Amino acid sequence: MANAISNPWNLENFIDSLILELDKAQDTLAMKGLTRKMTYAVKDVGFDLHLFPTYENGKLKFQMAKPGDQGGSRISFQLGSITDRQIRESGNEPLSRDDISIDNLEGMDDEVKDSLRKVGVHSTRDLERMDQRNVNVERVVENKTQGKKKLDYSDLANMINKAKRRKFAPQLSAAQGLTGAEGLDLTLRGHNFVLPGNDDTRFPIALLNGESVQVVAATHDTLRLKAPQHYLKPGANRLSIALDPYAVVNMEINQP
Repeated sequence: MANAISNPWNLENFIDSLILELDKAQDTLAMKGLTRKMTYAVKDVGFDLHLFPTYENGKLKFQMAKPGDQGGSRISFQLGSITDRQIRESGNEPLSRDDISIDNLEGMDDEVKDSLRKVGVHSTRDLERMDQRNVNVERVVENKTQGKKKLDYSDLANMINKAKRRKFAPQLSAAQGLTGAEGLDLTLRGHNFVLPGNDDTRFPIALLNGESVQVVAATHDTLRLKAPQHYLKPGANRLSIALDPYAVVNMEINQP
């Protein structure tokens, strides 16, 4: 009887790991193609695995054969060549300045991240693309982790928005306000007030001296607020604007 003492593994996990490494190599070549033409190609790669298959509880697993073991099975893999044109057409675009790697998503389990990489998800752009195509991300994670890990999409959306806020903090560059009989009409200009893809209609929320004021308009670079005259008091007035759950802008408005 063969004496195979290696930890058993299943074919799906092996294929996932192999494809992940090949995807990394393809992405590297795609990025390199931005600066130079491909000057070489790997024509063909083949390798054999000598294994002992076991089938238990409806699952097929394998153990690696040791030198001298007899009676093992052989699985052969043959990897073909790929051209630079095929790499450009099929490879992922390099991570852009507006994109965020899933490595930077706080609160996501490492095993969940690995399960997403196995299906080609490396950034928030990939996650948003899956959402647009109505892919069940929760089911993908559950299947790839054999049910050990779960991911709620609402939690995932919060992780993405939090990561975006860390990378794209709001910047205030100018404020122009008018006060009159009808109250305060304030326009703020800057950057990253409203982030792309943020469809939470509860925000922005603005408070003047603790009283809720009207947000007339909110875009990436402009905020316009209106407040009744009686909200203002002589001297310093505190304005707080919650752009989303992860970004709050505080400022003082001086009233003569």
